[in-house]
Amino acid sequence: MRNEEKSFIGLSPIYHTIIFEMKKQKKKLYFFTFIAILIAVLTGYILQLFPEFLLSATQAEFFSGGLNFISFITLFAACLFFSGIICSEFNKRTGFIVFPKINKYKLIIGKYLGNLILVVFIVAVYYLILGLFGFLYYGGPINIRIFYSFGFAVLYVVALSSFVTLFSSFMKNVNITIIITLVILLMGFNIADQIITLVFADTFEPLYSLAYLGNLISSVLQNPFPDPRYVEFSFGGMGGGMMGGDFSFGSWVTPSIFMGTTLLLVYIVACFLLAAILFKRRQL
Repeated sequence: MRNEEKSFIGLSPIYHTIIFEMKKQKKKLYFFTFIAILIAVLTGYILQLFPEFLLSATQAEFFSGGLNFISFITLFAACLFFSGIICSEFNKRTGFIVFPKINKYKLIIGKYLGNLILVVFIVAVYYLILGLFGFLYYGGPINIRIFYSFGFAVLYVVALSSFVTLFSSFMKNVNITIIITLVILLMGFNIADQIITLVFADTFEPLYSLAYLGNLISSVLQNPFPDPRYVEFSFGGMGGGMMGGDFSFGSWVTPSIFMGTTLLLVYIVACFLLAAILFKRRQL
């Protein structure tokens, strides 16, 4: 009994920090939940009222099309919710308290888990509304692949959060952390992907890119799974002479399920380990 009481006492600071953090971030929660509901209703219902937006042939295609915006929601949510996990403690100088009322690592873990619960809730709301529209249009049962997609979306959220937490571990300001991580995740990876694809074509898959790994969320809904995963597009040349002929470029559609899952886990472990090391050095 004493061991159980000690375990509860040891975990209770984390629990209280989770509750406090969730209450603290409720305005962000309301905002992103509203945006998620708005986008889900827009893509799942309002667009279907216009003749030019034909309803997809299958439920899986409908879900896949509706999930085009999920990566943007998770990306912005991750940057805004997790950017202050560590750097805010140093910015407010709570990291320099000699005799803290809570272990600093328990504090960081509690803050992280509280924010993670909120972001996963936002993603779940989006999937729930999309699933309801899918059931309304196509009837039951709900395609089981949407649950696979939700699992990858949660894994992707954890990977994004670990990436942002890593930057939070050595940045001095929350706003700077938000801006830098947004630029890297929103533009940096995509620009690098385009350059790599143009230079190396089908010989080098951009598995380093979180943006590319995020494609797995919607591609897992496709049956059969995209094969080949590298596609080329050709356009007829204009004019004659040196400017004539066809112009073609290629693009990687999605990572394989095994490789995508493995690399997301690698991202998570590597980023959290580096964040812990940098946090330790920063404390010293």
